[in-house]
Amino acid sequence: MYLFVLNSYSAQVNFTNIPNPDSNANGNDLVMMYMTNTSEASGIKGFGLPAVNADVDLPYTGVNAPSVRIEALRGMLLFVKSTGQAMVFDGLVWSKAFEVESDNISRFQINAVSTTSGSVLLPINSLIDKPNFLADPLRLKTNVSTAAPNINRLYVRQTGLYRINLNLNFTGPAGSFSNRLGAGLYINDAQRFQLLENTVNYDGTNRKINLDFSVYAVQGQYITLEAISEIGGTTSYNVTSNSFVTVEKVL
Repeated sequence: MYLFVLNSYSAQVNFTNIPNPDSNANGNDLVMMYMTNTSEASGIKGFGLPAVNADVDLPYTGVNAPSVRIEALRGMLLFVKSTGQAMVFDGLVWSKAFEVESDNISRFQINAVSTTSGSVLLPINSLIDKPNFLADPLRLKTNVSTAAPNINRLYVRQTGLYRINLNLNFTGPAGSFSNRLGAGLYINDAQRFQLLENTVNYDGTNRKINLDFSVYAVQGQYITLEAISEIGGTTSYNVTSNSFVTVEKVL
């Protein structure tokens, strides 16, 4: 006959220095742990996260971003004081740990750019206007340099079929819109598609086109987009900053 005894222990909060730090900690680090049990009527409940002051202080970002997933650090959590966000590391990039959003659509603003030759690569802004637009759950621009050539690239993190919508707005001198405008899509600098359509003169000054691409891309590849003119040559126009690219992972 066996007897099982269950004991309840009082909760406590410990703040302690790490006596024997490993490669990811040092003797000045503090460990915070909040513990509770069913007999506790009130008090702090939860788990204290180590914190950094700002997003730029997160490890493994920018030039220090890993090119190969660090399996040992998948699931690492840090709290960012300036934003009040808990961030989780998946071994490659950081993302918000607790946020409800679409997990298969990323949307970016396109920086204003001009051309006098009929075609121009589209610079894709990695900053997210969070109140109005989705974040970057596909991580196409996460931890990507804003300098050329990376400003023009969307980096594929997951192999699959993608639908890419381009909503482009143009201004230009007389004659710029007498022929069709459109866009080209490149995978690792190799052209895959070109689409052209007549621009819509929607307010008397600005012109608009809306294009959809579907493309299969492999993890590690990058997508580049280009505005084009039907005749090229000396066609001049401006792509304005109220232009956007929306990427949806379909499969």
